[in-house]
Amino acid sequence: MMNWTYALTQHILVPKTECKLIIVGETADGQPFCLETRVFLREAGLDFFSVHVYFDLANPLDKLEQISFIEFSFQDQGINYYSFVDLVQLDPGVSSCVLKLVSPQELYSYQNRRHCRKPLPPHTNATCRVIGARQRSAEETPAFVGQLLEISRSGTSMITPHRMIESLMLELSFHLPEVEAPLLLTGEVRSSTPFSSDSYRVGIEFHDVPLSSLNLIDTYCEQTSS
Repeated sequence: MMNWTYALTQHILVPKTECKLIIVGETADGQPFCLETRVFLREAGLDFFSVHVYFDLANPLDKLEQISFIEFSFQDQGINYYSFVDLVQLDPGVSSCVLKLVSPQELYSYQNRRHCRKPLPPHTNATCRVIGARQRSAEETPAFVGQLLEISRSGTSMITPHRMIESLMLELSFHLPEVEAPLLLTGEVRSSTPFSSDSYRVGIEFHDVPLSSLNLIDTYCEQTSS
């Protein structure tokens, strides 16, 4: 489960984030209406948020007469988050429409992994280097800095000014709070979404983590939970 406020303050939900809506209801002639469509977040606040629905030909929502329910969902770091939401306003356009929706208080989750991530202190920086794609490469690449947001034994996420591509392999060196020795870990880019006009939020899944590093990460996550 994730709190909506947390999703906003941690910049998990930002403009242009790709999401999904499932809209179930009834048409004007009494037929069942069911639509699953990809949408893009337009703006998000504590009380309301809005999404863009794009279409090529006819607006699929033109047939909708009555709404039974709307499910809003998105994926972050391999976890699917979802919640029922209420429609406030629908603004139709020529090739798209904007839906204004009530912000949910909580987002439920469905995940394949067992490890929940814990937030890291602000300005937890990692020195990063691309070391391959799906496998290691012998070529040396320039180092860059990323600001880590959260961590678990399965992965981490960070903000970086550099656009990352899914399946890139990264090497990360960083310090956990109150741990003197740096961790040197390898991970695969699983997602990369715009964070601002000049930065990206990157999700990373760890590969081949040494047991000593796993123990340090587990200890940090347990202390953060307590």
